[in-house]
Amino acid sequence: MDTFARNDTRVEGWFKGEMLVLLDQLKRKDVILDYRREPNFYRGNKRYQVDFEIKIESEKHLVEIKAPCISQAHGTPRNLNFYFREDDIGLIKDFRKLNLANNPNRWLLAFIYPKPRKQAWRVAMTKVPSDVSNWHCVTRLNNYPEYLFVSLWKG
Repeated sequence: MDTFARNDTRVEGWFKGEMLVLLDQLKRKDVILDYRREPNFYRGNKRYQVDFEIKIESEKHLVEIKAPCISQAHGTPRNLNFYFREDDIGLIKDFRKLNLANNPNRWLLAFIYPKPRKQAWRVAMTKVPSDVSNWHCVTRLNNYPEYLFVSLWKG
């Protein structure tokens, strides 16, 4: 991850590929019952797509994957606030999309690299709009190394 951060490289597709490998292993070991990549759900006549649907016991879990690179190593504008703004790029749009799903098991898994500073994280948390205030990060910064923060959100 440190190499990706130093080169200011966005690798979300790579994480999704690694997730496929992991889910396949978990299914073979009977830890999960099944999974689907990019399943659709509908709200009215509108179609939405999520990265993964994972079946654990009798429950389906919807999961979106993000890989925000916040290193700004090559002068890019992508700091932590870049991913917590109201547009079609960041986490807020995925929170809203998942809130539309008729499923109580909604997750967003963000591999943030490098790990944000505590003050930057606090500021980003204040940018979460009230219409997605049901989303909470269940992991803690201090449990991760400097090069990565695995930010797991439950909605």
